[in-house]
Amino acid sequence: MRSSTNMIEIKSLTKRFGKIVALQQLNLDIKKGELLGIIGPNGAGKTTAIRIISCILHPDEGDVLVGGYHIGQNPLEIKSMIGYLPEEPNLYERFKAYDLLKYFGELYGVPKEDLDSRIEELLELVGMKHRAQHRINTFSKGLRQRIAIARALIHDPEIIIFDEPTMGLDPATAMNIREFIAGLKGDKTILLCTHYMDEADLLCDRVAILNQGQILDMGTPHELKSKIHGDIILNIGLKDPSLIEISTLEQVCPVENIAWQKDQLYMSLSSREDIASIVEFLGSNVQSIHTKEPTLEDVFIQTVSNLPENIE
Repeated sequence: MRSSTNMIEIKSLTKRFGKIVALQQLNLDIKKGELLGIIGPNGAGKTTAIRIISCILHPDEGDVLVGGYHIGQNPLEIKSMIGYLPEEPNLYERFKAYDLLKYFGELYGVPKEDLDSRIEELLELVGMKHRAQHRINTFSKGLRQRIAIARALIHDPEIIIFDEPTMGLDPATAMNIREFIAGLKGDKTILLCTHYMDEADLLCDRVAILNQGQILDMGTPHELKSKIHGDIILNIGLKDPSLIEISTLEQVCPVENIAWQKDQLYMSLSSREDIASIVEFLGSNVQSIHTKEPTLEDVFIQTVSNLPENIE
């Protein structure tokens, strides 16, 4: 059962937890074979959305179609299509790696004649074949993450959901996980929730910026970054931000997309020659100055920084 070229269709999705509105009339389509990133601050609704897609939570309003199936009507069919890696995998620590994968393979109904070869294939894929007979409680966080990914893939799902897959990992392990995810692109439909903007920029076909349960902007990383006008992002740390009024700063020289992030002031400039004028205007209030090319992080900051804070 399929609906056009979309693997996942989210329609007017709303979810509340008491007085807190985690998702508010959320609409989103994810194409088959696409790697879609969702970025947003804590409490934006990212984890709530993917738990509803995975049939772990029920929405208060709206609907989600996964492969053409409705989450309220066909949860078993949907769960069989999804491999879900939560932020905290919670592996059974007394199991050996091989036995853990065998246990979950049996739960997902992987044919017995195929299960052993599937486990061997996945252990090789995540670089853990040499640790197959070692207990989970002897693994570092990075090694546990590899086994958790293998667990999510044991039933060869069409859709894979990664919730902060590299959070807390050392740089080398994080790079290996990202390379692994990149290798799945095109073959699987992937939903990636991350706080790392460079990760989203590197891996994703499209990125959705989510805040307070709503999508504020969406597009390819290039499309989003192109919305920042100018060739330079100027970041100025201020000793006392309360002394600065943006309206007066705009009179000094042409600046665009001014945004606050705590005591940091971000703006787009078309020329480096304007930096001297801005610094002279701010005077002794300047604590630090940095310049860089526009990044996805700059888009994120400018999109969400001037909104009211999340209540979650």
